[in-house]
Amino acid sequence: MLSLVFSILMLADSGALQTPQAAAPEYVQPPQQLPVEVELISPPPGQIYVEDLWRVRLFNTSSEIFSVYMFITVEVTGAGLLMDATTAVFLLPPGILNLSSLDLSPINTEFYDSEFEASVNRMGQFPDGTYLVTFYVYQEGGGIIGQGGFIQEVTNHSAPELQYPIDNSEITEPLPIFTWFPSLPPGTVDYGIRIVEVLAGQSPESAISANPAWFTAEGLLNEEIVYPVYADGFEEGYRYAWQVEGFYLGNSVGSSSVWTFSSASISTAFEEGSEIWSFETGDRVVCSPAIALDGSIICGSLDGFIYSLDQGGGELWRYPAGGGVYSAAVGPDGRIFASGDFGICCLDPSGFLLWHNGMPGPVHACPVILPSGRLYAGSLEGIFYSIDGLYGDIIDSLRTGDCIYLPSSVDSTGSIYFTCDDMCFAAEDNEDGLLELWSYRAEDDFTGGPVIDGDCIYAAAGRKLFRFSREGVVLWNTVLPSAVYTGPVVSSDGTVWVGTGSGNLYAMERETGRRTGVIPAGAVITSTPALNVTGSMFFGADNGCLHSFSPSGFSIWKFQTLGTVRSSPVIGIDGTVYFGSDDHRIYAVEGTGAGPMVEGWPQFCRNSFNNGFIDAAETEE
Repeated sequence: MLSLVFSILMLADSGALQTPQAAAPEYVQPPQQLPVEVELISPPPGQIYVEDLWRVRLFNTSSEIFSVYMFITVEVTGAGLLMDATTAVFLLPPGILNLSSLDLSPINTEFYDSEFEASVNRMGQFPDGTYLVTFYVYQEGGGIIGQGGFIQEVTNHSAPELQYPIDNSEITEPLPIFTWFPSLPPGTVDYGIRIVEVLAGQSPESAISANPAWFTAEGLLNEEIVYPVYADGFEEGYRYAWQVEGFYLGNSVGSSSVWTFSSASISTAFEEGSEIWSFETGDRVVCSPAIALDGSIICGSLDGFIYSLDQGGGELWRYPAGGGVYSAAVGPDGRIFASGDFGICCLDPSGFLLWHNGMPGPVHACPVILPSGRLYAGSLEGIFYSIDGLYGDIIDSLRTGDCIYLPSSVDSTGSIYFTCDDMCFAAEDNEDGLLELWSYRAEDDFTGGPVIDGDCIYAAAGRKLFRFSREGVVLWNTVLPSAVYTGPVVSSDGTVWVGTGSGNLYAMERETGRRTGVIPAGAVITSTPALNVTGSMFFGADNGCLHSFSPSGFSIWKFQTLGTVRSSPVIGIDGTVYFGSDDHRIYAVEGTGAGPMVEGWPQFCRNSFNNGFIDAAETEE
């Protein structure tokens, strides 16, 4: 019987994570014994390049020398013949003969599908599909003396796309983070990054291919890398080019475009953090601003007003809520929800009151708004509410008996997580109303969370940060040197950050809770940090400053206000940082130019809408 060997290239580095092996092709055996065996020197798993079709090994089992040519057909399941090819005539002696396109040229190719032809000519490889490839060896002037084939499913990966630093930008961080969008389909590709200096008169493309690497790294399993401290630093005024290449089972799936950046001086970095504008209110601002769908800034003050400001700091409107405003959020339809000493109210984007529910007690927790319109929030009277977001009516409630200060969160299954003083709860809302699923009592009052990270929940009580399963099992708790005063945030790489009364931010490892870093701010931190796409973080402190730190713990800048900063900052798409202060002002400060991180749980109530809801699409693996 003829045999067709299809070898599969595998990553052999024992230090790398195991990558799922691509499905092996289905072999097609020839119908009869023939004197020539055909062995294909395989294409990469899950792919077929045109050049792969001509990389064959022939084994002449007879003692004769044949004058032969090869004929190859390519079919796709359900669509028939796509192409065939006829090689030049060549001599096939007894034994093994390895061949390539050079040995078989000229090759006459005929296409029978214009779309397939265009795709192959454009990419050099077969588009996605299931292919039957058949090889025939014909004796010149005679019949078939060899035959074989295989069926291969092709799933091509796209090349990675660069994300940050954006093209032609200027970076100010000494250890910037480089990020890119993944190759698709995700989960099976690792990456290599190359950074070079661009010399005078060079294009970025020629520099990346010709110049020695300023920095290079391979085998990256995530779509980001923080520039390491051991690498040569970027020099002021120099221009650099960078590119990322993806690899599937050791084979390249393509390279990104080439982007450039330049490096600014540290003094320029400290010029970041300058005030863009500030807006004066009548009292302290502890509310975290929210960004509306039109880009306007929504924020409340303890003076009893809800403010809408344009991106230049101009007042669009204000609404008298009837009591101190502690939180504001924007729904998916653009409606604005605010809570405070007055209960909860709902405004349209122009500031017109749609409804107001006074509730039996103040509501300081930011409400969660589901796409269905349902609202969830707890009050200082110890009651957790399910509210009709369209009309403001209370649908159901759970009484806890203790004050609820912190915002709740809702996952894609509809499970609701909230805390009251020293208890953490999970509930569901169905046709029977709000039902408790589980509860956990801590030794101290909860001061941060709960926030959602995949199948787990984080919440902080006293000096402890807890990681719960969604069933309420404590997976770990980490004891910190001082009490946690902020909500946890989770970066895209899984690092968990919390701020404490000692003036330090602590980093914990996702799976174990092990402390992996500390950032000193020098004053009590009650402002939940916000992370931008580079991993840089912004948070306020009791020293009146908004602090900016790089992911590696380098202080980039700090912006001084005239009062304690308890307000949790929010990051605009252009990198502008918005927050409030006890000095009665709402501020817009120049950030690093990078927008908000979108993965993980990177800021107060998760996103710039201040809405702690994660839908099903965001939790798909």
